[in-house]
Amino acid sequence: MATRTVFIGGVHGVGKTYFCKNLVCRFDVAHITASELIGRYVKHQVDKTVLDVEKNQLILAEELARYQTSCRTVLLDGHFCLLSATSGIQDVPLETFEAISPCAIILLIDSPEAIAERLSNRDSLMHNIELIAELQAQERERANLISQSLEIPISVIKATENLETSIEKVSLYL
Repeated sequence: MATRTVFIGGVHGVGKTYFCKNLVCRFDVAHITASELIGRYVKHQVDKTVLDVEKNQLILAEELARYQTSCRTVLLDGHFCLLSATSGIQDVPLETFEAISPCAIILLIDSPEAIAERLSNRDSLMHNIELIAELQAQERERANLISQSLEIPISVIKATENLETSIEKVSLYL
């Protein structure tokens, strides 16, 4: 049986890793982040901005194709939009998602204030709530467009939603 990919998207600090860890504990799924795959060839940047979004996304698709797991489903945790070091918010190209070929999308969202607080606790930096809100809105718009373009289901999960309810919502994709 071929491995399926479920794309877990959302802005930095929304809780993708936490959510994925809970799915890994309950289902036959593997979890890897887009930055881990890209990081195999590109030096990780601390400030979360990307110098060359398109180049990184080509690396992502290639590395995902090489990724080996015995699980039937891979949860790929990543983004639909990124902060570019040169041009602000930049959409991840549709071609990246075509190459990844996910069978479903799970988009995690939360209030920009909660995300800013989580990020601040994680990396001891102040974060711009307006920028988080703008990035999350564009991420949601892009996720919906990718879902429609690839004709795959999307499930939007609020971080404040009960974990069991959220897991039940997405279990059919796993």
